[in-house]
Amino acid sequence: MMKNPPSLFVDFDELRKVNEDIAAWIDFPGQNISYPVVQGSDNTHYLKYTFEGKRNAAGCIFVDSRNEGLLTDNNTIIYGHNMRNGSMFGLLKQYMEKDHYEQFPYFDLYLPDGVFRCRILACCRVPAKEENYPTRFVSDLERSQFVSGMRKKGTYSIDPSDSKEDMPLGGLDNAFSEKSTDGELPLVMLSTCIGGQSKYRFVILAEAVKVETELLFR
Repeated sequence: MMKNPPSLFVDFDELRKVNEDIAAWIDFPGQNISYPVVQGSDNTHYLKYTFEGKRNAAGCIFVDSRNEGLLTDNNTIIYGHNMRNGSMFGLLKQYMEKDHYEQFPYFDLYLPDGVFRCRILACCRVPAKEENYPTRFVSDLERSQFVSGMRKKGTYSIDPSDSKEDMPLGGLDNAFSEKSTDGELPLVMLSTCIGGQSKYRFVILAEAVKVETELLFR
């Protein structure tokens, strides 16, 4: 049995009534990061508009418009503002410290067709000019090289087996170890700004595996 299985109830039918662009829900267990995720026709609208459609500097968490969907491409990009009050992706900066990663080495994505646990592989600062992150790779080798490159840029070295809290995945730990090496697992990148460093972005790279658990939403 999983130590901390995904436990949110996400009613996508109700969420669609508010905003048809709803694509997922992102949740960091044990942290104050839990939001709807949308995908629009461009990468600018949701920088200034909330999930409810109101103009607001906080914007909304959104998927790169180049992605064909969530976890359907090799690499899914998710953006959010680094708000000073800690909302949106304002708390991601805590992952600049290794101690924080060791306490919270994963996050969850709720999709209409299942729940995915995302194991963090790298936390790094990258130049803003590199923000046109790749969404697809032509080969497993290209994927491997991309992951390796991101890990080398990391503010610290990550080995998931070193986390202070065991990865609460039950039997899923084998799925990570077996599929990660052959490129089967989709990647997820979370990207946000860095306060006072407009030329850089802070990125969290993770790989996702579907949680085999009874549906907690519809």
